[in-house]
Amino acid sequence: MCWFIYARSARGGGNLELAPQGFCKVEKLRKKCYIGDMKHHKTAFTLAEVLITLGIIGVVAAITMPMLISNNNKKEVETRLQRIDSVLNSVIKLAENDYGEPQYWADASSQDVLKTYFMPYLPGSSFVNESYMGNYRVYTADGNDSFTLNSGYASGIKLKTGEIIQISNGLNQTSGLLQIGVLLKQNKTGKYVSGKDYFTFFMDASKGVVDVKPWAEKWGVKSCTKDRDVLLNQCKTSTGHSALCLMLIECNGWKIPEDYPIRL
Repeated sequence: MCWFIYARSARGGGNLELAPQGFCKVEKLRKKCYIGDMKHHKTAFTLAEVLITLGIIGVVAAITMPMLISNNNKKEVETRLQRIDSVLNSVIKLAENDYGEPQYWADASSQDVLKTYFMPYLPGSSFVNESYMGNYRVYTADGNDSFTLNSGYASGIKLKTGEIIQISNGLNQTSGLLQIGVLLKQNKTGKYVSGKDYFTFFMDASKGVVDVKPWAEKWGVKSCTKDRDVLLNQCKTSTGHSALCLMLIECNGWKIPEDYPIRL
């Protein structure tokens, strides 16, 4: 498309003549640039480039996903343990209001302890008998030792939040300690790892609190720092010492330490 302008003739007389050529060149140049831009925008990724990009994304995902899953598992364990510790201590205080100080509670079986001192203060909880507790087996992290949750004539209760609280051997004032096992959550296999899925708490009857340290002291573990090597070793190799796994976490402010011996 050309635009025409009128210019005064050099011969005089006021005649106007058409001079179209200048603007025609501008229009042609504009069209050429526009077509060039269209060709530029039509460029796309090749199949090889797409496959390389997807491969890189896959490698990054393979590296980061296990770490993300592990961090999520750690956070869940930390949250559940801290909450259970708070719940158990609250239950003991409520039972103490009704039955007096725990050091004066009568010796009782696992079942009686649960039904008398625990279930009334845990709304929504349900009793799990000794026979059914045998369906849960706990292993060490290395798989060399195991036991079922009904060991020691243990019964349990299932909380409305999903955890199972296990009382082993009942209440015996001679020891002054009440052993409280906690299965954090259930899975389809019925196989669990000590220090990962299962932890052991203790109630100190003389103080009326849930605290693993008095039990640990009986095994010569008096310090989270000086006896750390013992804590790390026993946590990994003995199902009976899942309380020491708990101690590692509790001493670290209810956070799983970097050198925790069991992979979560």
